[in-house]
Amino acid sequence: MVVNSFSFITALLCTFCGVSLAWVSGDWSIFYTAMGFVCGFLSILAFNHAGYYKAAKFMLMFVFCMVMLYYGATFGESTQVHFLGLFLIGVPLLICTPAEKEFRFYCILMIIVCLSFLEINYYFQLVTPMDMSRNELYVFRWLIMAVVLALNFMVISFYQGNIKGLFKRLLENNKTLLEKNRTVEAQDAELKRANIKLSAYNVHLEQEVNDRTHALNANTIAMEEMIRNLSNSNRQLRDQDKMLTSQLKELELAREALTKARDAAEKANTAKSAFLREISHEIRNPLNAVIGMTYLLLHETDNRNRIPQSVLAYIESISASGHSLLEIVNNVLELARIEAGKIDQVQPEPFNLRDWLRSVTSIYQNAAQVKSVAIQLQIDNRLPSIIEGDRIHLTQIVNNLLGNAIKFSPEKKRVTLHCFRREPAQWCIRVSDEGIGIPEEKQRVIFQPFEQADASIHETYGGTGLGLTITRRIVEMMGGNISLRSEPGIGTAFTVTLPLIAESDASAETSCQSDVVPEYNAFPAETRVLLMEDSEINQLIMERFFSHVGIALHVAANGEDGLRLAKAVRPDLIILDMHMPRMTGHEVIVQIRQDAELSHIPVIAISADAFREQQEEAKRAGVNEYLIKPIEFDRLYNVIDHYLRAARQQTPYPLRAIKVS
Repeated sequence: MVVNSFSFITALLCTFCGVSLAWVSGDWSIFYTAMGFVCGFLSILAFNHAGYYKAAKFMLMFVFCMVMLYYGATFGESTQVHFLGLFLIGVPLLICTPAEKEFRFYCILMIIVCLSFLEINYYFQLVTPMDMSRNELYVFRWLIMAVVLALNFMVISFYQGNIKGLFKRLLENNKTLLEKNRTVEAQDAELKRANIKLSAYNVHLEQEVNDRTHALNANTIAMEEMIRNLSNSNRQLRDQDKMLTSQLKELELAREALTKARDAAEKANTAKSAFLREISHEIRNPLNAVIGMTYLLLHETDNRNRIPQSVLAYIESISASGHSLLEIVNNVLELARIEAGKIDQVQPEPFNLRDWLRSVTSIYQNAAQVKSVAIQLQIDNRLPSIIEGDRIHLTQIVNNLLGNAIKFSPEKKRVTLHCFRREPAQWCIRVSDEGIGIPEEKQRVIFQPFEQADASIHETYGGTGLGLTITRRIVEMMGGNISLRSEPGIGTAFTVTLPLIAESDASAETSCQSDVVPEYNAFPAETRVLLMEDSEINQLIMERFFSHVGIALHVAANGEDGLRLAKAVRPDLIILDMHMPRMTGHEVIVQIRQDAELSHIPVIAISADAFREQQEEAKRAGVNEYLIKPIEFDRLYNVIDHYLRAARQQTPYPLRAIKVS
């Protein structure tokens, strides 16, 4: 602040003097030189603004010295410019901190050197001063004296400000000392009063000294005992202090142990994630075989006509059990992602609400038929046809609620999926059953992980107790809430309330038309599809499925054979398993995208790796679509149809044997 003030005010004074001296003398070179000094003073502001405070201080002293040398040599000693040097000697003492002793010494030395140069010049006339009249010299001397007086006034003002601040602090300290003195006097008065009481007590003791000699001796003994006790207490306090110090060290060690335990827990969490990925992959592969086989057995017309009704019921039970196991695996993985803070973000998109509800309900028809439970779908007419929402998370919510409702419903009972509008800005999904119900005291805990209403429920109905936990967290993430109403022996109803965002634009309806998939014929006979899959069971299932849509698969059991076969066949589409011998799916897709002859071919990855990070990694490598095992054949057909039509620019083909739900 002081340096900036000096620089700015001196720049103004220098401007004034330069104009005045040039106007009086008629030599405007004086004005131009003054403007150069003004620029020098103003550059000090830039140094301070940039944080170069020491450089700013040095620059201030340097420019002052140059002004003194220039005007002293130019106008001669009669102008008494050297008085400016006397002012300059006080400036370093003002602007330098106590720690900058050496810097302050060099600044003062620079001023003394400049004064010496001026005196030498005055004596030897090394630089001839300007020729000026007596009046001009008179004006010049008073102008320069005015500048020196102004600058001296500034220095004195700053020193006076510092002295006032120091005086203010001294007054505050004095006030504090006075308050302490009053406190000491009050304490002294209390001590005097206590002394008076002690004196009176002493007189009383002297009066009774003869009568209480024996008592005093006893008191003396007691006092000695008390002193010994105090000494023991003091020793115990020292021991306790040592003990506390030891405990503090133990706490430090415990903290280090906790830190190590935390690191170990993080490593365990990483190991758990790796284990979950591995176990998910290992479970999904056999599930793919179970669900795929039962799907073909149940949906192929020839099989359904040949299989006895009793055997067909067994197959439906196997299919329902496979989907139940898949739901458990999905719930465990979803809970692991939630606990790790990696739950997927909400990704809303427009979709056809009624078609979506019918599609989700149809998936659970087989499981309901196995238990002889009826599923009833009710849709409020006030709901719009097209809404905006995260269809994947909504499907997961309905799957968990419908699965629980079917599980806990006895035979010949009914499960109702009711979708209705509650307010203009809200819509609800209610799943109600006529099952065993939930006691009131257990209704608060069923949303906790691995919690069920009764320990016997797991023995009777199975399940992990994760579905409702995941459902509640997904609903809250979507900005809604879930409520429960249940009566033991009558039934249970779960109601999910969500914000309603209706889509009225025609483009939204167009974007949702892909949700309604018609019945399709087989693909053209010349269609070439290459399957890279090392599992013989999965090969058999895929060959069986593609045979019904008119495609003879080209099959490779590993990545190396698949690449060779792709170059030989030039397929229209490649279906790729991400885990294969010799060459992984990731390595294969990298090779395909680097090959100019194969890079244009669409690649669909089918893998048991269900984590979102694995899917994103595959898509970054160049995969067009990523489907998770067990395979949903309806979804697979839609994807194949989409890419084959895009490649051939043809219309859809109605399917013969398999109806896409």
